[in-house]
Amino acid sequence: MDSALLEYCPTANDVGDWQELFRQLRLEVAQLRGEVAALRRDNLELRQQAGYWKSMPTRALERLDAVAQDNEHLRGEVARLNAQLFGQKSEKQSRKDRSNHLDGLDGADDADAESKPAQRPRKGPKRRDYSHLPAREELVELPEAQQLCPRCGQPWRERSDTEDSEQIEIEVKAYRRVIRRRRYQATCRCADCQTRTAPPPPKLIPKSLLGTSVWLEILLDKYASYRPTERLLAAWKLLGLPIAASTVAGGLQRLVPLFEPLHQAIQQRVRQSASQQADETRWLVFVDKDGKEGHRGWLWVFLGTDAVVYVLGTV
Repeated sequence: MDSALLEYCPTANDVGDWQELFRQLRLEVAQLRGEVAALRRDNLELRQQAGYWKSMPTRALERLDAVAQDNEHLRGEVARLNAQLFGQKSEKQSRKDRSNHLDGLDGADDADAESKPAQRPRKGPKRRDYSHLPAREELVELPEAQQLCPRCGQPWRERSDTEDSEQIEIEVKAYRRVIRRRRYQATCRCADCQTRTAPPPPKLIPKSLLGTSVWLEILLDKYASYRPTERLLAAWKLLGLPIAASTVAGGLQRLVPLFEPLHQAIQQRVRQSASQQADETRWLVFVDKDGKEGHRGWLWVFLGTDAVVYVLGTV
């Protein structure tokens, strides 16, 4: 038959072969899957190792920076110790001034001096600020002959800017304080209206020619600067202010009662102190006193917590 259909009919032996082949394929697939899983694990481990080794140079650079910083710190410490050990001292004593100087050691000193490190330049003191002082401006101009061109003779034009500099000056001078008190006359015809005059300014010592500023300068110079009054009067004489020493001595005696309340307050303060100390020493007083021979006196000092009292006696 031309149109006969040919069909394959497997036998029992063929089915067994196919099953065996299928079983082998399944075993190979399982093996391949195990190998793929192992390769993936190895790949992951290698990636981790690669990241670790890539980070090693960065860590090495960080360690080098830390070592460099420590080295710089140690260099500074060594320089400081060298300066402290071999640097200049505020109190210097030459070798020739020593009592145990031995001859022949000058060369060793020179060698030690050459081996010392160079000293660091020291910073100077900070400049003082005088901006709080009042300023007096002075304008300095060129002489008229120098305000012309030396070649053509044309005048130079004045610019708006200036070249400024400063100098510290002091001015101490005495002056006369002329006080003119106004007088007033009534314009009415009342019987009790009289001419009125402005009151005089208060004085530290009545009828004294010396003002309060003079006495203040005398007290500060005598008791704060500890300078004899004769030197102060000599300096004032150079300024054109001659004042007699007797005038100053008499004025100081008249100022004593003004300080009596302060003296009593200081004494009371010392008496109220929790602890007190006292001492005495001899004091020569060149003042003749009836019933006393010689000029020996005594100075007592009483010290409290925050105040001190001096008592001078001629007993």
